[in-house]
Amino acid sequence: MPDESTVSKNFRQQVIAYVGSKTGDQLSKPGLILTWLLTALGAPAATIGLLVPIREAGSLVPQMVFSQFLRRFEIRRGFWVVGSAVQGLAILGMGFVALFLTGKTAGWSIIGLLVIFSLARGVCSITGKDLLGKTIPKTKRGRLSGLASSISGWVAVAVGIFFALNPAKSLPVELFATLLFVAGTLWLIAAFVMSRLIEETSETTKEGNPFLDALTSLKFLREDKVFLRFCIARALLASTVLSMPFYVVLAHRATEGKAAGLGLLMIAGSLATALSGATWGKLSDRSSRKTLAIAGLSAGVIGCLTAGISELEMDRLAALWIYGGLFFLIGLAHTGIRLGRKTYLVDHATNDNRARLVAVSNTLMGLVLLASGSFGLLAGAVGEQAVILVFAILGILGSVMAFGLPEVE
Repeated sequence: MPDESTVSKNFRQQVIAYVGSKTGDQLSKPGLILTWLLTALGAPAATIGLLVPIREAGSLVPQMVFSQFLRRFEIRRGFWVVGSAVQGLAILGMGFVALFLTGKTAGWSIIGLLVIFSLARGVCSITGKDLLGKTIPKTKRGRLSGLASSISGWVAVAVGIFFALNPAKSLPVELFATLLFVAGTLWLIAAFVMSRLIEETSETTKEGNPFLDALTSLKFLREDKVFLRFCIARALLASTVLSMPFYVVLAHRATEGKAAGLGLLMIAGSLATALSGATWGKLSDRSSRKTLAIAGLSAGVIGCLTAGISELEMDRLAALWIYGGLFFLIGLAHTGIRLGRKTYLVDHATNDNRARLVAVSNTLMGLVLLASGSFGLLAGAVGEQAVILVFAILGILGSVMAFGLPEVE
Protein backbone atom coordinates (compact mmCIF):
# COMPACT_ATOMS: atom_id res chain seq x y z
CA MET A 1 0.00 0.00 0.00
CA PRO A 2 1.36 3.52 -0.84
CA ASP A 3 2.44 5.97 1.89
CA GLU A 4 -0.08 8.30 3.57
CA SER A 5 0.56 11.33 1.33
CA THR A 6 0.14 9.22 -1.79
CA VAL A 7 -3.02 7.65 -0.39
CA SER A 8 -4.44 11.13 0.28
CA LYS A 9 -3.71 12.25 -3.28
CA ASN A 10 -5.14 9.06 -4.76
CA PHE A 11 -8.24 9.41 -2.57
CA ARG A 12 -8.79 12.94 -3.86
CA GLN A 13 -8.20 11.99 -7.51
CA GLN A 14 -10.59 9.06 -7.35
CA VAL A 15 -13.31 11.04 -5.58
CA ILE A 16 -13.19 13.67 -8.34
CA ALA A 17 -13.17 11.05 -11.10
CA TYR A 18 -16.01 9.07 -9.56
CA VAL A 19 -18.08 12.20 -8.96
CA GLY A 20 -17.75 12.96 -12.68
CA SER A 21 -18.72 9.47 -13.82
CA LYS A 22 -21.49 9.02 -11.25
CA THR A 23 -23.00 12.42 -12.05
CA GLY A 24 -22.90 11.46 -15.72
CA ASP A 25 -24.79 8.30 -14.75
CA GLN A 26 -27.41 10.36 -12.94
CA LEU A 27 -27.97 12.61 -15.96
CA SER A 28 -28.37 9.75 -18.45
CA LYS A 29 -30.29 7.07 -16.54
CA PRO A 30 -31.94 4.63 -18.96
CA GLY A 31 -34.95 4.13 -16.71
CA LEU A 32 -35.72 7.85 -16.63
CA ILE A 33 -33.82 10.11 -19.04
CA LEU A 34 -33.23 7.77 -21.99
CA THR A 35 -36.69 6.23 -21.70
CA TRP A 36 -38.31 9.68 -21.83
CA LEU A 37 -36.06 10.69 -24.72
CA LEU A 38 -36.86 7.68 -26.90
CA THR A 39 -40.56 8.11 -26.20
CA ALA A 40 -40.38 11.76 -27.26
CA LEU A 41 -38.49 10.80 -30.44
CA GLY A 42 -41.13 8.25 -31.41
CA ALA A 43 -38.73 5.29 -31.15
CA PRO A 44 -40.14 1.73 -31.29
CA ALA A 45 -41.22 0.16 -28.01
CA ALA A 46 -38.72 -2.64 -28.59
CA THR A 47 -35.80 -0.22 -28.29
CA ILE A 48 -37.17 1.25 -25.05
CA GLY A 49 -37.49 -2.24 -23.60
CA LEU A 50 -33.83 -2.95 -24.34
CA LEU A 51 -32.42 0.07 -22.50
CA VAL A 52 -32.04 -1.27 -18.96
CA PRO A 53 -30.97 -4.85 -19.84
CA ILE A 54 -28.27 -3.63 -22.23
CA ARG A 55 -27.09 -0.89 -19.86
CA GLU A 56 -26.64 -3.31 -16.97
CA ALA A 57 -25.96 -6.76 -18.41
CA GLY A 58 -23.84 -5.54 -21.30
CA SER A 59 -21.27 -4.15 -18.89
CA LEU A 60 -21.18 -7.27 -16.71
CA VAL A 61 -21.22 -10.40 -18.88
CA PRO A 62 -17.84 -9.88 -20.69
CA GLN A 63 -15.92 -9.14 -17.51
CA MET A 64 -14.55 -12.64 -16.89
CA VAL A 65 -12.67 -12.51 -20.18
CA PHE A 66 -11.52 -8.94 -19.68
CA SER A 67 -10.24 -9.67 -16.17
CA GLN A 68 -7.88 -12.27 -17.61
CA PHE A 69 -6.64 -9.77 -20.18
CA LEU A 70 -6.20 -7.13 -17.45
CA ARG A 71 -3.89 -9.43 -15.49
CA ARG A 72 -1.31 -9.15 -18.28
CA PHE A 73 -0.54 -5.52 -17.36
CA GLU A 74 1.41 -4.16 -14.39
CA ILE A 75 -0.17 -0.67 -14.63
CA ARG A 76 -3.92 -0.68 -15.21
CA ARG A 77 -5.29 2.84 -14.78
CA GLY A 78 -5.09 3.38 -18.56
CA PHE A 79 -7.98 0.97 -19.05
CA TRP A 80 -10.19 3.06 -16.75
CA VAL A 81 -9.14 6.22 -18.57
CA VAL A 82 -9.96 4.81 -22.01
CA GLY A 83 -13.19 3.24 -20.76
CA SER A 84 -14.38 6.52 -19.25
CA ALA A 85 -13.51 8.43 -22.43
CA VAL A 86 -15.45 5.94 -24.58
CA GLN A 87 -18.46 6.24 -22.28
CA GLY A 88 -18.31 10.01 -22.61
CA LEU A 89 -18.13 9.89 -26.40
CA ALA A 90 -21.03 7.42 -26.57
CA ILE A 91 -23.23 9.68 -24.44
CA LEU A 92 -22.25 12.73 -26.53
CA GLY A 93 -23.30 10.71 -29.57
CA MET A 94 -26.72 10.12 -28.01
CA GLY A 95 -27.09 13.86 -27.58
CA PHE A 96 -26.52 14.39 -31.31
CA VAL A 97 -28.99 11.60 -32.11
CA ALA A 98 -31.59 13.43 -30.03
CA LEU A 99 -31.06 16.61 -32.03
CA PHE A 100 -30.97 15.20 -35.55
CA LEU A 101 -32.78 11.84 -35.69
CA THR A 102 -36.29 10.57 -34.92
CA GLY A 103 -38.32 7.38 -34.92
CA LYS A 104 -36.79 3.97 -35.58
CA THR A 105 -33.45 5.44 -36.70
CA ALA A 106 -33.05 7.37 -33.46
CA GLY A 107 -34.07 4.39 -31.33
CA TRP A 108 -31.65 1.89 -32.83
CA SER A 109 -28.86 4.46 -33.03
CA ILE A 110 -29.10 5.05 -29.29
CA ILE A 111 -29.24 1.30 -28.65
CA GLY A 112 -26.06 0.86 -30.69
CA LEU A 113 -24.30 3.63 -28.76
CA LEU A 114 -25.57 2.11 -25.50
CA VAL A 115 -23.92 -1.21 -26.38
CA ILE A 116 -20.57 0.60 -26.82
CA PHE A 117 -21.18 2.55 -23.62
CA SER A 118 -22.04 -0.58 -21.67
CA LEU A 119 -18.93 -2.48 -22.76
CA ALA A 120 -16.74 0.49 -21.80
CA ARG A 121 -18.57 0.70 -18.49
CA GLY A 122 -17.63 -2.90 -17.82
CA VAL A 123 -13.96 -2.09 -18.40
CA CYS A 124 -14.16 0.76 -15.89
CA SER A 125 -16.06 -1.32 -13.38
CA ILE A 126 -13.53 -4.11 -13.05
CA THR A 127 -10.49 -1.83 -13.41
CA GLY A 128 -11.89 0.64 -10.88
CA LYS A 129 -12.32 -1.99 -8.18
CA ASP A 130 -8.81 -3.26 -8.84
CA LEU A 131 -7.38 0.26 -8.55
CA LEU A 132 -9.41 0.95 -5.42
CA GLY A 133 -7.98 -2.12 -3.74
CA LYS A 134 -4.40 -1.24 -4.79
CA THR A 135 -4.40 2.46 -3.88
CA ILE A 136 -6.80 2.91 -0.91
CA PRO A 137 -6.65 1.04 2.45
CA LYS A 138 -9.64 -0.99 3.65
CA THR A 139 -10.93 1.52 6.18
CA LYS A 140 -11.32 4.27 3.55
CA ARG A 141 -12.78 2.43 0.54
CA GLY A 142 -16.42 2.61 1.55
CA ARG A 143 -16.02 6.27 2.54
CA LEU A 144 -14.59 7.11 -0.90
CA SER A 145 -17.47 5.46 -2.76
CA GLY A 146 -20.06 6.93 -0.42
CA LEU A 147 -18.69 10.47 -0.73
CA ALA A 148 -18.70 10.33 -4.53
CA SER A 149 -22.24 8.94 -4.55
CA SER A 150 -23.47 11.67 -2.23
CA ILE A 151 -22.00 14.54 -4.25
CA SER A 152 -23.34 13.21 -7.56
CA GLY A 153 -26.70 12.64 -5.91
CA TRP A 154 -26.97 16.29 -4.89
CA VAL A 155 -26.28 17.39 -8.46
CA ALA A 156 -29.10 15.17 -9.69
CA VAL A 157 -31.39 16.59 -6.99
CA ALA A 158 -30.86 20.06 -8.45
CA VAL A 159 -31.80 18.80 -11.92
CA GLY A 160 -34.88 17.09 -10.51
CA ILE A 161 -36.00 20.30 -8.82
CA PHE A 162 -35.77 22.07 -12.18
CA PHE A 163 -38.06 19.46 -13.73
CA ALA A 164 -40.47 19.47 -10.80
CA LEU A 165 -40.88 23.25 -10.92
CA ASN A 166 -41.17 23.40 -14.71
CA PRO A 167 -44.75 24.45 -15.55
CA ALA A 168 -44.70 22.82 -19.00
CA LYS A 169 -46.64 19.60 -19.50
CA SER A 170 -43.88 18.31 -21.74
CA LEU A 171 -40.19 19.11 -21.95
CA PRO A 172 -38.30 19.86 -25.19
CA VAL A 173 -35.95 17.26 -26.63
CA GLU A 174 -33.21 19.90 -26.79
CA LEU A 175 -33.19 20.10 -23.00
CA PHE A 176 -32.53 16.39 -22.63
CA ALA A 177 -29.88 16.52 -25.36
CA THR A 178 -28.14 19.19 -23.30
CA LEU A 179 -28.21 16.89 -20.28
CA LEU A 180 -26.50 14.20 -22.35
CA PHE A 181 -23.84 16.64 -23.56
CA VAL A 182 -23.09 17.63 -19.96
CA ALA A 183 -22.98 13.97 -18.88
CA GLY A 184 -20.62 13.03 -21.70
CA THR A 185 -18.28 15.90 -20.87
CA LEU A 186 -18.16 14.79 -17.23
CA TRP A 187 -16.94 11.34 -18.27
CA LEU A 188 -14.16 12.92 -20.33
CA ILE A 189 -13.12 15.05 -17.34
CA ALA A 190 -13.14 11.95 -15.13
CA ALA A 191 -10.84 10.19 -17.61
CA PHE A 192 -8.32 13.04 -17.43
CA VAL A 193 -8.36 13.13 -13.63
CA MET A 194 -7.90 9.36 -13.28
CA SER A 195 -4.93 9.46 -15.66
CA ARG A 196 -3.03 11.25 -12.87
CA LEU A 197 -3.55 8.44 -10.33
CA ILE A 198 -0.38 7.11 -8.66
CA GLU A 199 -0.49 3.33 -9.09
CA GLU A 200 1.93 0.67 -7.94
CA THR A 201 2.72 -2.26 -10.23
CA SER A 202 0.70 -5.47 -10.04
CA GLU A 203 1.79 -9.04 -10.52
CA THR A 204 1.13 -10.16 -14.08
CA THR A 205 0.58 -13.31 -16.09
CA LYS A 206 1.09 -13.45 -19.85
CA GLU A 207 0.44 -17.12 -20.39
CA GLY A 208 -2.67 -18.85 -21.61
CA ASN A 209 -5.75 -17.84 -23.56
CA PRO A 210 -7.94 -15.16 -21.90
CA PHE A 211 -11.13 -17.01 -22.92
CA LEU A 212 -9.97 -20.36 -21.52
CA ASP A 213 -8.54 -18.67 -18.44
CA ALA A 214 -11.91 -17.01 -17.88
CA LEU A 215 -13.54 -20.42 -17.65
CA THR A 216 -10.95 -21.54 -15.12
CA SER A 217 -11.90 -18.54 -12.95
CA LEU A 218 -15.16 -20.32 -12.22
CA LYS A 219 -13.15 -22.53 -9.88
CA PHE A 220 -13.44 -19.76 -7.27
CA LEU A 221 -17.12 -20.62 -6.92
CA ARG A 222 -16.14 -24.15 -5.93
CA GLU A 223 -13.04 -23.39 -3.88
CA ASP A 224 -14.21 -20.22 -2.08
CA LYS A 225 -17.49 -20.98 -0.27
CA VAL A 226 -17.72 -17.44 1.10
CA PHE A 227 -17.48 -16.04 -2.42
CA LEU A 228 -20.17 -18.45 -3.64
CA ARG A 229 -22.50 -17.41 -0.83
CA PHE A 230 -21.79 -13.75 -1.59
CA CYS A 231 -22.71 -14.27 -5.27
CA ILE A 232 -26.00 -15.91 -4.31
CA ALA A 233 -26.79 -13.09 -1.88
CA ARG A 234 -25.91 -10.49 -4.51
CA ALA A 235 -28.17 -12.16 -7.08
CA LEU A 236 -31.10 -12.16 -4.65
CA LEU A 237 -30.47 -8.56 -3.60
CA ALA A 238 -30.43 -7.49 -7.27
CA SER A 239 -34.21 -7.71 -6.94
CA THR A 240 -34.10 -4.19 -5.49
CA VAL A 241 -32.71 -2.45 -8.57
CA LEU A 242 -34.86 -4.66 -10.81
CA SER A 243 -37.99 -3.57 -8.98
CA MET A 244 -37.35 0.16 -9.36
CA PRO A 245 -38.66 0.52 -12.95
CA PHE A 246 -41.98 -0.93 -11.77
CA TYR A 247 -42.17 1.80 -9.11
CA VAL A 248 -41.74 4.29 -11.96
CA VAL A 249 -44.53 2.60 -13.96
CA LEU A 250 -46.93 2.82 -11.00
CA ALA A 251 -46.00 6.47 -10.40
CA HIS A 252 -46.33 7.36 -14.09
CA ARG A 253 -49.81 5.82 -14.23
CA ALA A 254 -50.99 7.43 -10.99
CA THR A 255 -49.72 10.92 -11.93
CA GLU A 256 -50.73 10.70 -15.62
CA GLY A 257 -47.12 11.14 -16.78
CA LYS A 258 -46.74 14.81 -15.86
CA ALA A 259 -43.29 16.45 -15.96
CA ALA A 260 -43.57 17.18 -12.24
CA GLY A 261 -43.79 13.44 -11.61
CA LEU A 262 -40.53 12.81 -13.44
CA GLY A 263 -38.89 15.62 -11.51
CA LEU A 264 -40.05 14.33 -8.15
CA LEU A 265 -38.81 10.82 -8.91
CA MET A 266 -35.42 12.23 -9.88
CA ILE A 267 -35.31 14.24 -6.66
CA ALA A 268 -36.37 11.25 -4.56
CA GLY A 269 -33.87 8.82 -6.08
CA SER A 270 -31.00 11.28 -6.09
CA LEU A 271 -31.74 12.60 -2.61
CA ALA A 272 -31.70 9.06 -1.30
CA THR A 273 -28.20 8.57 -2.68
CA ALA A 274 -26.98 11.98 -1.55
CA LEU A 275 -28.25 11.66 2.01
CA SER A 276 -27.31 8.04 2.60
CA GLY A 277 -24.17 7.46 0.55
CA ALA A 278 -21.69 8.65 3.17
CA THR A 279 -23.58 6.91 6.00
CA TRP A 280 -23.81 3.59 4.18
CA GLY A 281 -20.14 3.95 3.23
CA LYS A 282 -19.03 4.36 6.84
CA LEU A 283 -21.22 1.45 7.93
CA SER A 284 -19.71 -0.67 5.15
CA ASP A 285 -16.21 0.08 6.45
CA ARG A 286 -17.31 -1.26 9.84
CA SER A 287 -19.30 -4.25 8.55
CA SER A 288 -20.25 -4.60 4.89
CA ARG A 289 -22.01 -7.87 5.77
CA LYS A 290 -24.45 -6.11 8.12
CA THR A 291 -24.87 -3.30 5.59
CA LEU A 292 -26.06 -5.78 2.97
CA ALA A 293 -28.39 -7.51 5.42
CA ILE A 294 -29.97 -4.30 6.75
CA ALA A 295 -30.41 -2.74 3.29
CA GLY A 296 -31.82 -5.94 1.80
CA LEU A 297 -34.36 -6.39 4.59
CA SER A 298 -35.38 -2.75 4.28
CA ALA A 299 -35.92 -3.15 0.53
CA GLY A 300 -38.14 -6.17 1.15
CA VAL A 301 -40.30 -4.33 3.67
CA ILE A 302 -40.61 -1.29 1.38
CA GLY A 303 -41.63 -3.53 -1.52
CA CYS A 304 -44.38 -5.18 0.52
CA LEU A 305 -45.59 -1.75 1.64
CA THR A 306 -45.63 -0.46 -1.95
CA ALA A 307 -47.59 -3.46 -3.22
CA GLY A 308 -50.23 -2.78 -0.58
CA ILE A 309 -50.43 0.99 -1.05
CA SER A 310 -50.74 0.65 -4.83
CA GLU A 311 -54.15 -0.98 -4.36
CA LEU A 312 -55.54 2.15 -2.71
CA GLU A 313 -57.39 4.84 -4.63
CA MET A 314 -55.81 8.29 -4.37
CA ASP A 315 -55.90 11.58 -6.25
CA ARG A 316 -53.03 12.67 -8.49
CA LEU A 317 -51.43 15.03 -5.97
CA ALA A 318 -51.45 12.44 -3.20
CA ALA A 319 -50.06 9.81 -5.56
CA LEU A 320 -47.28 12.18 -6.59
CA TRP A 321 -46.01 12.53 -3.03
CA ILE A 322 -46.67 8.96 -1.91
CA TYR A 323 -44.83 7.37 -4.82
CA GLY A 324 -42.09 9.96 -4.51
CA GLY A 325 -41.65 8.92 -0.88
CA LEU A 326 -41.63 5.20 -1.71
CA PHE A 327 -39.10 5.77 -4.47
CA PHE A 328 -36.95 7.66 -1.98
CA LEU A 329 -37.07 4.76 0.49
CA ILE A 330 -36.24 2.09 -2.07
CA GLY A 331 -33.41 4.37 -3.25
CA LEU A 332 -32.00 4.39 0.29
CA ALA A 333 -32.03 0.61 0.38
CA HIS A 334 -30.50 0.28 -3.08
CA THR A 335 -27.64 2.61 -2.16
CA GLY A 336 -26.87 0.50 0.90
CA ILE A 337 -26.90 -2.72 -1.09
CA ARG A 338 -24.68 -1.27 -3.81
CA LEU A 339 -22.06 0.12 -1.42
CA GLY A 340 -22.20 -2.90 0.87
CA ARG A 341 -21.64 -5.51 -1.83
CA LYS A 342 -18.88 -3.46 -3.48
CA THR A 343 -17.00 -3.02 -0.19
CA TYR A 344 -17.51 -6.66 0.84
CA LEU A 345 -16.10 -8.07 -2.39
CA VAL A 346 -13.09 -5.73 -2.46
CA ASP A 347 -12.26 -6.48 1.18
CA HIS A 348 -12.78 -10.23 0.85
CA ALA A 349 -10.46 -10.47 -2.16
CA THR A 350 -6.68 -10.12 -2.24
CA ASN A 351 -4.53 -8.07 -4.62
CA ASP A 352 -3.79 -11.25 -6.58
CA ASN A 353 -7.36 -12.47 -7.12
CA ARG A 354 -9.46 -9.28 -6.76
CA ALA A 355 -9.86 -8.62 -10.49
CA ARG A 356 -10.84 -12.23 -11.14
CA LEU A 357 -13.37 -12.41 -8.30
CA VAL A 358 -14.97 -9.14 -9.40
CA ALA A 359 -15.17 -10.44 -12.97
CA VAL A 360 -16.79 -13.76 -12.01
CA SER A 361 -19.28 -12.03 -9.72
CA ASN A 362 -20.19 -9.41 -12.31
CA THR A 363 -20.51 -11.90 -15.16
CA LEU A 364 -22.89 -14.06 -13.15
CA MET A 365 -24.81 -10.92 -12.19
CA GLY A 366 -25.09 -9.95 -15.86
CA LEU A 367 -26.62 -13.32 -16.71
CA VAL A 368 -29.12 -12.89 -13.87
CA LEU A 369 -30.08 -9.46 -15.19
CA LEU A 370 -30.54 -10.80 -18.71
CA ALA A 371 -32.83 -13.51 -17.38
CA SER A 372 -34.77 -10.90 -15.41
CA GLY A 373 -36.27 -9.63 -18.68
CA SER A 374 -38.96 -12.26 -18.20
CA PHE A 375 -40.36 -10.24 -15.31
CA GLY A 376 -41.61 -7.70 -17.84
CA LEU A 377 -43.85 -10.42 -19.26
CA LEU A 378 -44.93 -11.34 -15.74
CA ALA A 379 -45.94 -7.74 -15.08
CA GLY A 380 -48.13 -7.77 -18.16
CA ALA A 381 -49.90 -10.90 -16.91
CA VAL A 382 -50.31 -10.27 -13.17
CA GLY A 383 -49.54 -6.55 -12.73
CA GLU A 384 -46.67 -4.45 -11.42
CA GLN A 385 -47.79 -4.87 -7.81
CA ALA A 386 -47.30 -8.63 -7.92
CA VAL A 387 -43.84 -8.26 -9.48
CA ILE A 388 -42.79 -5.78 -6.78
CA LEU A 389 -44.03 -8.24 -4.13
CA VAL A 390 -41.99 -11.09 -5.66
CA PHE A 391 -38.90 -8.89 -5.72
CA ALA A 392 -39.53 -7.90 -2.09
CA ILE A 393 -39.52 -11.55 -1.01
CA LEU A 394 -36.30 -12.17 -2.94
CA GLY A 395 -34.74 -9.16 -1.22
CA ILE A 396 -35.60 -10.55 2.21
CA LEU A 397 -34.07 -13.91 1.26
CA GLY A 398 -30.95 -12.08 0.08
CA SER A 399 -30.78 -10.27 3.41
CA VAL A 400 -30.84 -13.58 5.29
CA MET A 401 -28.11 -14.96 3.03
CA ALA A 402 -25.95 -11.84 3.50
CA PHE A 403 -26.34 -11.94 7.29
CA GLY A 404 -24.79 -15.42 7.28
CA LEU A 405 -21.62 -14.19 5.58
CA PRO A 406 -18.46 -13.88 7.71
CA GLU A 407 -16.97 -10.50 8.53
CA VAL A 408 -14.11 -9.43 6.23
CA GLU A 409 -13.15 -5.99 7.61
